[in-house]
Amino acid sequence: MTNRTPKHQEEDRKIRSRSLWDEPEEVSSARLPSQPAPLERRKKYRQRYLNSLPTDVLEWLRLNKPQSFNELMDLRRALYARRTTGKYRLQLGGLTLAGEQKILLTGPASAVIILSDKARHFLLRTLCRLRKSERWPPIRY
Repeated sequence: MTNRTPKHQEEDRKIRSRSLWDEPEEVSSARLPSQPAPLERRKKYRQRYLNSLPTDVLEWLRLNKPQSFNELMDLRRALYARRTTGKYRLQLGGLTLAGEQKILLTGPASAVIILSDKARHFLLRTLCRLRKSERWPPIRY
């Protein structure tokens, strides 16, 4: 055993209490310029890719709303079968970072990118509400 002074023992305790993930004090007090500020959040898809197609499904539906029950059924078939039906064109894209299929849906007025199955199901639920509000007949296959 070594004889250590109380000052050295206190320094040893400080060193042992730190974990491997702790940064040295001089680095943690001054932020490096390449690190983002702690309160910054990840940018949304439209902010990261400014020239890309929109991803807002409700805005797309407002511009490309089905005018009849047959158009509604064409849009539903296109979304369920993931293929072009009627005047709604569907193109399958690559995968997102989360591993979900990207879908490019083009209507009579504009196009939208659907980035997840959640967004596709949200559009289908919204179409169901549209059918009820327009008082179109129930959907039967």
